[in-house]
Amino acid sequence: MVFKALCTGCRIALGPLAIVSMAPGEASAATLAAHAAVHAEDVSQAEVRPEGQPWRHVAWSDLSGTRVDPGRYELRVHASGGASGGALEVPVCAGRGRVALDGHAVRALDAGPIVLPIGPGDHEVRFGVTVSGYERRLACGSPVRSGPTMHTLDGLGVLTFDSPHAPRGGGRAVVFVPPGHDVHRAAPLLVGAHPWNGSIWTYAAYEELLSEARLRDVVLLMPSGLGNSLYTADAEDEVLRAVAATCDVLAIDPAAVSIWGASMGGAGATTIGLHNPDRFASVTSFFGDSKYDLSTYVHAILPDEAAAHRVNALDVVDNARHVPVWLVHGEDDAVSSIRQSDILADALSARGFRVRLDRVAGMGHAGALVARFVARVVDEAAEARVPAIVGRVTYRSVRPADVGAYGVHLARASAHEDAVVDVERMPDGVHVRAHHGVVAIAFARGALGTPVDQPPPIIVDGAPVAAAWEPPVR
Repeated sequence: MVFKALCTGCRIALGPLAIVSMAPGEASAATLAAHAAVHAEDVSQAEVRPEGQPWRHVAWSDLSGTRVDPGRYELRVHASGGASGGALEVPVCAGRGRVALDGHAVRALDAGPIVLPIGPGDHEVRFGVTVSGYERRLACGSPVRSGPTMHTLDGLGVLTFDSPHAPRGGGRAVVFVPPGHDVHRAAPLLVGAHPWNGSIWTYAAYEELLSEARLRDVVLLMPSGLGNSLYTADAEDEVLRAVAATCDVLAIDPAAVSIWGASMGGAGATTIGLHNPDRFASVTSFFGDSKYDLSTYVHAILPDEAAAHRVNALDVVDNARHVPVWLVHGEDDAVSSIRQSDILADALSARGFRVRLDRVAGMGHAGALVARFVARVVDEAAEARVPAIVGRVTYRSVRPADVGAYGVHLARASAHEDAVVDVERMPDGVHVRAHHGVVAIAFARGALGTPVDQPPPIIVDGAPVAAAWEPPVR
């Protein structure tokens, strides 16, 4: 198989505190640092109230599934430090604000989990949560935990890596390593592109996502979208850098990398996935735009149709021949019309490509819709694989940086116009069925399932174009 693998082999050094990418004589480019975590039974009961109102008891397991009005809420949990003390771990929650232990405010360095040492006896932890109109629920990645601490790579950790986008929030991503996972065993990787106003911690507040990843032993990567970027070129580059960095520090199956996202992240998942179809085993979008409307807020980021064309998933639909696409959209979505998923699904279906569209009645642009389906996204990622051999490649390049897929590389005729190739392996050789906007096509040895040592003839159907096999790798 020949494709632009994001994971080309992992260089792992195991130490007591971190996994880092290493090679003789070079500095570490990526680090997944161990973190403090509480390993004990979850706290099962809590108290909750809208800010300033009476407390009510609630089972923690009921929190995320209960619809609440937007506004500011408080959560309160009591736990014991036993006879010798221990720690409390406060989870990632959507909109988590002030945290206080026994009435004293705690300073949080970021939105990640907070581990608080406690002494013997009983203790109280309170934290505020601002519930948005998007979530309309108290969404936390796990319950509060009480017990002994340890330093571990399991759970939610921060990956750091070299990135030219660091001044805009790049070079950091959240990685979820399922507890007990063997870091030397090549695992599936599920990449989550965050929504508008989101961050690397957004999906860490989805217990449904983390629980299923733990069950299916799927590694999760939550990279930065560099703010509200609509996943234009720099943000796409940041996501791909984060994937490569994850592969540097963990054993990842290069054929088992999938991508998903919601809202802006859903659009980003389809954009990135279809620009790089041989790098992703599956693509899932929750209520993402597939063709941007420049009369809306996006005009500040995409000033003209040419800019939108470079990120519209609908405009690169030809690239999805071998990538299953799953679309989930609420029929009552007033932010991103369900028409956005309809037109993408129709275009994929018209080409005979694999697409699934779940139209959900009574739901709008909501985190609760993501929570309902996200465990199945993990299940898809656990099983999906980039095909080992593809017999036909159709690839549309909408940017100079897009130069091909599956070992089929094109040289564009112009930096300002699309380039398209359609090639297929047939009994008498490899046929260039169609091409547009290209001056040359190069085939990697072994592309399209051909023999590496004795590649077949290349036959150009129609208008002539330079087409040749690349020299063998020595």
